[in-house]
Amino acid sequence: MKMNIAIITRFGMPIAENGYGYYARLWHLANGLADRGHKITLLGHPKSKIKGRLIKAAAKKIEWETQLGIYADFIKNYGNEFDLINAQTDHLCCYFAPFIKTPVLHTIIFGSFWSQVEEALKIFKDQNFSTLSEANKKHYPFLNWRGVVHNGLDLNKFEYNEKPDDYFLFLSRVNREKGAEEAIRLAKKTGIKLIIAGQAEKNYFETAIRPNLDGKITYFGIADFKQKIKLLKKAKALIHPHLYPEGFGNSMIEAQACGTPVIAYPFGSTSEVVNENKSGLIAKNFKELKGAVKNIEKINRSDCRRWIEENFTLKKMIDGYEELYLKIIKKK
Repeated sequence: MKMNIAIITRFGMPIAENGYGYYARLWHLANGLADRGHKITLLGHPKSKIKGRLIKAAAKKIEWETQLGIYADFIKNYGNEFDLINAQTDHLCCYFAPFIKTPVLHTIIFGSFWSQVEEALKIFKDQNFSTLSEANKKHYPFLNWRGVVHNGLDLNKFEYNEKPDDYFLFLSRVNREKGAEEAIRLAKKTGIKLIIAGQAEKNYFETAIRPNLDGKITYFGIADFKQKIKLLKKAKALIHPHLYPEGFGNSMIEAQACGTPVIAYPFGSTSEVVNENKSGLIAKNFKELKGAVKNIEKINRSDCRRWIEENFTLKKMIDGYEELYLKIIKKK
């Protein structure tokens, strides 16, 4: 069955092949579905490029209030044209879904919301929800879950490397919840070389990161796609000591695709994304984090790549969404 699908996105960046994780994932999803003959409409950043119709979100600011207005306008003007709308916007389109006949699937991306959002989700709990990990389902057991679809990668873009250089990598948003301070503390305690890469919150960087930079702990800045691949494939391991329930953790599969094992805390999706003792080491506490650094060379880098090839491909991801959409459409 060929479907007429709308995908609603955030507007922070263009939906692009080599974009930041969320935006690249939706580029591959939209284009992959179009390649299978489905009719695709995407609401997104004006500079997005997809195989299908792009409805440009003309937003100068991306505060939630602005996004809500654009989502409402899209659903009002286009909502009943489609077989299904996939709102890849967490809960933000739940407010408008009851006003159209078209089924709306809300994809929950974040692993943890503040209490006001959880209260809103309880109001909307009977709408259709999907998410990126089984861990997220457990975090919000009251929602009407229709399925879980893990993220996938274009493995041709992620070069495998057998022999790493002498450094460890922290690649993420540089903030407390992602574990930047934990990574620095780990580097200081173990004496490893650490490269920190990612967008840093300005005040946080000046108070928590910059004072700790020295010859062994360095800040790379924001890495573009090519720079990211180079950093990942040459690292001994990706340090991912997140302090909150990670919804998925795209950098973890990106590292493993390059043959780089992951050292991570167990919160959220970690046990789904990392094949423990095969493609990485999962530490329950800081003491185990230190032990993982010492034992990381026991991980076979080819096992890391194989794990991703078997579990996190674009085909598996697109298959998952296609099956989910069909299931919801047939039961509407």
